[in-house]
Amino acid sequence: MQYCKRCKITVRNPHRKCPLCQGNLEGIPEEENQMFPDFTRENSRMAMGFRIFSFVCIAVCVAAVSVNWTMGFHSFWSGYVLAGVGCMWILSAVAIVKRRNLFKNAVWEAVLLWAVFLFWDFITGWRGWSVDFGIPIVLLAVYVILWVVVFVTRAPVSHYMIYMVIVSVGSLIPLILLLCGAVGVRLPSVLCVAGAVLMLSALAIFKGRALGEELRKKTHL
Repeated sequence: MQYCKRCKITVRNPHRKCPLCQGNLEGIPEEENQMFPDFTRENSRMAMGFRIFSFVCIAVCVAAVSVNWTMGFHSFWSGYVLAGVGCMWILSAVAIVKRRNLFKNAVWEAVLLWAVFLFWDFITGWRGWSVDFGIPIVLLAVYVILWVVVFVTRAPVSHYMIYMVIVSVGSLIPLILLLCGAVGVRLPSVLCVAGAVLMLSALAIFKGRALGEELRKKTHL
């Protein structure tokens, strides 16, 4: 059992610091008295791992610029390395921050991947692959990921309904691009729009009442 001299209390649940004054505790923590899951160790390991990852990213950028500078800046190829590492760092940071909610994480990653694909398509001369393949394939992947998470975790309807609706609405982008003739390869976009229609149809048919209630809660109607 742990004890705080300052507060004159005993602490049954193992703690690193006194929950009242944040001072040091005396005694040996007894793991069998653990009443709640300890997320501090998990968070500290995650934070340390991300710090190491950030340092490695900086080291790669420094090495790339140094080599490019040494060889002469005839072509700034290290700029692509910097952009690639930066995109990877942002995607990883969001994945870690949103890791508690897998549905929100999937939506955030999808939006960021759209931005990353458009960015790389633009800086490499715009060949249109981000519109033809990038955006629709990301949406199709998110459809599959969301349904897999639902079946594996058996999450209640209120936890995933709004995210499925958001992803389905996001499919309006490939639809608009198709109608405007801005898509060179139609198949991925057609499959993406078809997937969105099927997803919304499944929600309306099998979870129609829950969908209506959830939408009323979110829109305050």
